[in-house]
Amino acid sequence: MPEDHTPIENPPDAPNPEIVRNSLMPPAVVLAFIIIALLGVLIVLGLRSGMGKSGGGFPELTELQAESNALRDQLNRERMAMGLRPLEGNSESVDDVAARLKKDAETMVALATSLQSMIAGKDADLSAKSSELIRSEQLRQSLGAEALRLQGELQRSLVNGSDADLLRRDMNTLKAQRDALTEELAAVRQELAAKGGGVAKEDYADLQRRLEETLRAKDFFEARVNELQGEVSKVRLFARSENELLPAAVELVRSLRKLENLPDSEISTAYSNLGVDLGASVLQTLSFPTGSSALAPADEVKIRNLVAEIPEGDLVLCIGYASETGNVDSNQTLSSDRSTAAALLYSSIKTPNQLVQAVYLGQTDRFSSRTPERNQLVEIWRIRKK
Repeated sequence: MPEDHTPIENPPDAPNPEIVRNSLMPPAVVLAFIIIALLGVLIVLGLRSGMGKSGGGFPELTELQAESNALRDQLNRERMAMGLRPLEGNSESVDDVAARLKKDAETMVALATSLQSMIAGKDADLSAKSSELIRSEQLRQSLGAEALRLQGELQRSLVNGSDADLLRRDMNTLKAQRDALTEELAAVRQELAAKGGGVAKEDYADLQRRLEETLRAKDFFEARVNELQGEVSKVRLFARSENELLPAAVELVRSLRKLENLPDSEISTAYSNLGVDLGASVLQTLSFPTGSSALAPADEVKIRNLVAEIPEGDLVLCIGYASETGNVDSNQTLSSDRSTAAALLYSSIKTPNQLVQAVYLGQTDRFSSRTPERNQLVEIWRIRKK
């Protein structure tokens, strides 16, 4: 449409240009909104007409197109007055606009679907990373706890090793004193025998007193030597960690540690497999009262009867347990005392080529989760020589 300065009649619903100029909103923006609204109306009318018919048969459409052109001209004049580039004419038909909008909508749907897939993939990756992080943290905590446990065992082993050396030195010292007293006792007896009845009464009383003192000292030192020998045997007999275990017992102890918190059926199956894989079997189970590590007379009989059943070269392993009631450290000590008591008795009557060792596994509910007292026991295992 050629540019002129003839006033254009405003449509009934269109805003007066003079009012627009006096409003706070820029006239170019207002006219742009009006053109967009008219284009929307044109699109709707085009869609209703079946998108295949021309707009010539609809007076309303022709009138709206004329109003749209007039408003576009007015907007271009305003833009040119403001020094802006005029808008290009709309050569796009209603069908083309509808097709383009449909294509844009389909593109947006495809992009949204792709974005959702990417988000789902990222969520899956994030969940996997979170699970891996949790597993790593659990492994770190487990390794940290195991490191602390091994460090404690190492410290106890060092202390126990120094105690054992001290016991050996004390025992050697007492043996030397015992030997000296034995020689002195023999000398006193020889002196008494040599003097016979001709000795003075006072000298005889003095020799008798010295003899009695020597005998008492001899009895004391012999008892002390036996006590120290028992302590040394106990230190050698009890294994506080896998490093102190005899090689034949290491795999059995590891396997038993893994049975905690398993169902009874799996534990029974595991015991059967230990017999097949390791040649290990339970010979006796000894029960203990709460807080006690003393062997009952009946249990002593059971242990004594085992000596004849065990071939030379086989290992007898006494494994101590405690219930989960009470203090953890106290229960570890209690379970070690129980296993050591059984092993000491067996060690005192075994043949020279029979092997015996004690170890503890501490608190457990493996033997009964409902009755804690049933977990206060010692298992005596036999491991066949390979």
